[in-house]
Amino acid sequence: MPPLIVTAAIIEEQGRFLVTRRPDDCRHAGLWEFPGGKLEDGEAPEQALIRELREELDLDIEVAGIVDVLHHRYDWGAILLLAYRARILGGRIRHLGVAEHRWVRPDEMLALPFLPADAPLVRKLAGT
Repeated sequence: MPPLIVTAAIIEEQGRFLVTRRPDDCRHAGLWEFPGGKLEDGEAPEQALIRELREELDLDIEVAGIVDVLHHRYDWGAILLLAYRARILGGRIRHLGVAEHRWVRPDEMLALPFLPADAPLVRKLAGT
């Protein structure tokens, strides 16, 4: 079975990155991640990222270049994570599909329990 393709937004402002915590009623509840989500049929990764941030955080973003492509195998299946630099164009963060959000420095990310698929990206941004 091919991996599930998911996107992640790497949004940095003043040396801090936007991260979100997964809601209690979903798979991997309570873990931190970079905001984003899975592609819908016929959707380009950049379109999926724009849609997901609007649905989960009520933010309008601009997607820039790709930062990393990561593969991870969970017990339920594999994912291919496409991480993009992004910038907020408008909106005010609302928790529509997330439990909470934080703006954290790279070293602070290392102390948060992140999704296993996001962990290599956390280490890359933290320079470890």
